[in-house]
Amino acid sequence: MPTPPDIAIEVFGKTDVGLIREHNEDNFLVADVTARVRAADGRAPFTFKLGEKGALLLVCDGMGGAAAGEVAAQMAADAIYEALTSADGQPRDGFARLLRRAVQRANERIFIQSRDNQSERGMGTTCTAAGLVDDTLVVAQIGDSRCYVLRDGKLAQVTKDQSLAWQLIEAGAMTAEEAKAFEHANIILQALGVQEHVEVVLSQVQLRKGDVALLCSDGLHGPVTDEELLSVLVTEPDLQKAGEALIQKALDRDGPDNITVALARFDGEALKPAAPEDTISFIGYDPGSDPVPEPTGTFDDSSLGRETVEERLPTGLLGAEDEVPTKTDAATDPGMVGPGGLRARRGEPPPAARGVPSLLALFLIGLVAAAAGGIFVMKCERDQSARSDGRVTLP
Repeated sequence: MPTPPDIAIEVFGKTDVGLIREHNEDNFLVADVTARVRAADGRAPFTFKLGEKGALLLVCDGMGGAAAGEVAAQMAADAIYEALTSADGQPRDGFARLLRRAVQRANERIFIQSRDNQSERGMGTTCTAAGLVDDTLVVAQIGDSRCYVLRDGKLAQVTKDQSLAWQLIEAGAMTAEEAKAFEHANIILQALGVQEHVEVVLSQVQLRKGDVALLCSDGLHGPVTDEELLSVLVTEPDLQKAGEALIQKALDRDGPDNITVALARFDGEALKPAAPEDTISFIGYDPGSDPVPEPTGTFDDSSLGRETVEERLPTGLLGAEDEVPTKTDAATDPGMVGPGGLRARRGEPPPAARGVPSLLALFLIGLVAAAAGGIFVMKCERDQSARSDGRVTLP
């Protein structure tokens, strides 16, 4: 492994339960992987030199009701961190393959635990993880948490949401502004733990001196616009104050969800200064499929494949009334939770259709679900006091 480049990284992370949820199912990680130092919530920012095993930022948004979402998000953060700290330092392609496999391994662990523990059936989590071993940030994506990069006063999203709304935006069926009011905006196409296998999407960003990376859950990027995110990051250079100000912005919008931010600023002689011709965007990354060393320790893969996610279409989803699925708390309605199951509360009127007409939206849901392998995850709300996310599998 060559000597790591001269890059200094300042990191900060914070999570908040918000004003509506009863408990926090988000999780984050900011870590010096080489030194095995990971920051806890509320810790002041710290700076470290990039080591041979790299740096890691991660945000997870758990779902599943009761404490299950918290379990899934914590399991994902721990599994990915352990995989990177247990492996030897590697050049970028090997590191990217390791990060991809670490996310896949996290999915396997959550899936098995969800399947084998009745109280945790149906749990899952989004995962956006950004790692670095040289001057290029490697981002692994599952779900709709996001990674942004701030450079020279401009903010760009470098991940693509794995959500129905994002698919419709890219297809030209709606604008980003219309997506904010889309009645099916809570549908995501992948989550860790929902099925045996996931397709990890990798992207890359060649960093410049002074770049700031922001990873966040949809509790931030949902109620807060990209323009407001940019305004905070440009006007507040202190990472801790910036992170707290971003969370406050979401709280000012009634804090409808858990809110999590992870921030990193990159500096050092190995990074070039930003140039006017620089552009930041999503750039897909394929590091190849060469084998990488497995993390040390034991993990029983023998049970994988014994069961598959059940393919259930909840009653009422496509009924005459076009009822929008909602959630119940797993603690009070455990019978609605299971592999491939959906928590649905009957008897409540659906929200008024907004954006794309409801019938067209449901038709597109079927098309997108089929293209995504027949599964998507519904992140829904039952009421204003509790969260219990569910999922549904379409044949």
